[in-house]
Amino acid sequence: MAASADLILPAADAEALREIASWDALRLASYPASDFPVDVVRFAGSSSPPVVVSRARRAETLKAMPASLRERAQAAFVRFAAKPGGLRLAHGRALVLSAGPVVMGVVNVTPDSFSDGGVHLDAGRAVERALAMFGEGAGIVDVGGESTRPPLYGDAEEVSVDEECARVLPVVAGIRARSDAPISIDTRKSAVAREALGAGADLVNDVTGGRYDPALLGTIAELGAGAILMHMRGTDPRRMQDDLRYDHLVADVAASLAESADRAETAGVPREAIAVDPGLGFGKTLEGNVTLLRHLPALRSLGLPLCVGASRKAFVRRFSGIPEGSASTVADRLPGSLAALAAAAAGGAAILRVHDVPESVRFLGMLRAIAHAPAPAGERGPAKAPAR
Repeated sequence: MAASADLILPAADAEALREIASWDALRLASYPASDFPVDVVRFAGSSSPPVVVSRARRAETLKAMPASLRERAQAAFVRFAAKPGGLRLAHGRALVLSAGPVVMGVVNVTPDSFSDGGVHLDAGRAVERALAMFGEGAGIVDVGGESTRPPLYGDAEEVSVDEECARVLPVVAGIRARSDAPISIDTRKSAVAREALGAGADLVNDVTGGRYDPALLGTIAELGAGAILMHMRGTDPRRMQDDLRYDHLVADVAASLAESADRAETAGVPREAIAVDPGLGFGKTLEGNVTLLRHLPALRSLGLPLCVGASRKAFVRRFSGIPEGSASTVADRLPGSLAALAAAAAGGAAILRVHDVPESVRFLGMLRAIAHAPAPAGERGPAKAPAR
């Protein structure tokens, strides 16, 4: 079944609705406060304008639509409301997503990654860090051997297949020898993916969404692996910031992700093995990254688990107040990373890719406690005044 990029864009108030409407130059009627929250239904590739639907009157608004649009809108609402149960992986494993967002720990086996380049270049050290991440609460670890840092940090080194394999295979094999936990290989190359999956990896995380190497999606299908397909401008991280113009940022990203999912399914990857990632920091302006985070719920309309990685990125540094060009530490970047983590979790992300695993796990645990934990017995409300 083809993935649909018809979107449900929630708006809690008039300000949010005006922002969403501005992207399509949609002329708005006056909506009283009692109509909110509303949802804007945007039909991909259609000449029909977006439709504003008050949740309080959704049934009657949908009933008034032409039948073809009504069916598309209803299907989009169903996808939007669905909660991901899991992600099928290789080797009979699965990533359980039903209990809330899963933390994906980052282990870059590179000398030049933007945040932790060189830290885990030694294979033994990388294995120990990955195992520690599992102990700290990570549900999966993502091992990468080629930097995809943006040009802001200097052009990343282009790595050959042999060099990338030499970096990541000992790490994947070393982790697998000591743990049954899920492992992701962060690569855009089919040859690297094949070797890493053979060494024990379970999932392929491709920053190009399967567009760099035409053989990659077929390799994922053949070996029964899971796939995270990310949105990026072009297929070369060194050029991804060259053109940052979008007609409609959220809709354009959604359409690209839907196309990637369709290509993966055509190649034989089951839909239940596919997740998508909007690619924060990959071909977006600093402000565009924040816009995508703010309107992340719209991407749930794709009906696929969402992976989001904002950890320590340039826009996090900028908007959390770290001066441009200053020498910042990991601790300096943590508050902004956690704020982005909170937004991603609230927006429906199922997988959260982070560098700071223990802090992120504890932070998410506190968010869950605030949202769901019942008060202990004897603390369920203010004590009643004694009877007189």
